[in-house]
Parts: sequence; C-alpha cells; structure tokens
Amino acid sequence: MQHDRSDSRRRRRVGAQAGGAAALAVAAILASGVAGLPSGRLIAATLPPAAAAPSPATHLPALAPVTASTLGGSTPAAARNPGGLGWYSSNWAGYAVAGGPYSSVGAQWTVPAVRASYRGSFSALWVGIDGFTSSALIQAGTEADYFNGAAHYSAWWEILPAPAVTIRTLSVRPGDRMSVTITRVSSGRWRIVVKDARSGSYATTRAYTGSASSAEWIEEAPIVSGRTTLLAAHSTIVFDHASLDGGNPGLVSLDAGAMIRRGFLVDTPSAPDADADGFALAEQATSPPRPRS
Repeated sequence: MQHDRSDSRRRRRVGAQAGGAAALAVAAILASGVAGLPSGRLIAATLPPAAAAPSPATHLPALAPVTASTLGGSTPAAARNPGGLGWYSSNWAGYAVAGGPYSSVGAQWTVPAVRASYRGSFSALWVGIDGFTSSALIQAGTEADYFNGAAHYSAWWEILPAPAVTIRTLSVRPGDRMSVTITRVSSGRWRIVVKDARSGSYATTRAYTGSASSAEWIEEAPIVSGRTTLLAAHSTIVFDHASLDGGNPGLVSLDAGAMIRRGFLVDTPSAPDADADGFALAEQATSPPRPRS
C-alpha cells in the first residue's frame, strides 16, 4: 500500500501531546515502577495467586507521551533513549494515533505461543478506538496467557467500563492468523469482527458513544484483579495490514510507544514497515528490525 501523506498531515500525532499533565503522568509511572516493583521478578508484586484462575482482564492504559523534560534526571539510560518513540506506558506497547474522530480500525497478526512461567503471565493483542486520549474504549483482540501450569488462548472484545467478553465460538491456538476490525456502522453503533483463519469468524454490533478520538494497535499486559500483570514471554509479534478509516494508517515512529517496567523498556516496537501499515514488537529494550511489507 502507498503511504497516504495527506492523512498523515491531517492527524495530530500522539508524540505532539506533551504538556504539564503528561510530564507528571510519566514521572508517576517511573516513580511507582522504580519504588514499587522488585528487581528481576515483577510477578511477585503484580499477580494474583497462581492457584486461582484470573478474573476478567481490564484493558486500561497507564501511558503518557515521551518528552525531553520527562526523560532526564535520574531516569535509567534505557528510558532516556527511547529510540525516537512518541510515548511509553507501564502496560501498553505498540502504535497509537490521535486526532480523530475515526470510523474504523483493523489489523492482522499471528497468535504467539507463550512460554512457561512459574507464576501467571498474560498478553493481549488488540486494536481499538479511543483509550489513548480518553477513558472510553472499544477494542477486540486475542489473549495468550500462562497460568495454573498451562497456556491459555482466546479471542475477546470489550467496551469499557464493562469487562472483556470471551468469544467462545472461536478456538484460538498459537499460530492462528487473526484479523480484527472495528467499524462504526451508524451513529452510536459499532461492528466488531474477529476472524481466525483456522477456526472461523465472529461478529457483533454494539452500542458505543465514545469520541473516537484515537486508534490503537497494541500489545498489553492486562490488569487482572486490579493489578498490572507480568507480560507473557513469547517470540516477536508482527502487526500487519493495519487499517484506519478503511485505508492505510500511514504509521510513523512518533506513533509508537514502548512498555516500561522499573524504568526500563521491556516491550518495544519496530519502525513501521515499508508501506507504513505494520510493525514488529519484541520483548526487549531496543527496537527490533522492522518487518517486511
């Protein structure tokens, strides 16, 4: 696909949202992370007991734009050098654009196989409307978790503040190719379509009245039982064929954000692919190579 440069100029990039409130929010993320999480083993402070199945995940962000003023001082070097990204978060990584209203968002990805962990770990891949610049959010995606000694995979959708709804008609497995779209079909009505190339498709139309001011393509460490979880370990993920308002989103690096724990980047996106509709995500402090178009 061709990069729609007119659309890129029309949007207000998330990297340009810096301000006093954003600076305070980033400082709070760093302060709470450095003081509140143990070195090496995040799960000891952030997970429910492994013997119990997790309660429904809540996909709430804790994020803010990266600015020169918030990356100085005693911030660790890994956070001071975010590789030109536009924002970072304690539980999100990926790409987000602001400046809507937007009418649709979509993407494709392959469900990763999660690796075993001695305590529960969780990973949600999703696309959504709102959430970055407002507390409202409509989203849909897949979950790849490890708890109670086994891996668990599912598809779901969610409209905040209600909890996520598991799509039980889709039997999601690692390696499945997923396609997810969320589209406004009329005023206050949105259609969610989740397709698994192996096990079938699911669609539902729901009421949603958010402002549609932002759109996201995200990997998340969900909030379970009120706590941000350990991100499940897996290989590099690739989002591709991302769409916005039915066309190429024209992603740029300032739309990207990384996940930060204890002041260090733990999940980092690549630069956009050559046609600006995809990117890779890797559980590391540096950006992985961008995927092929």
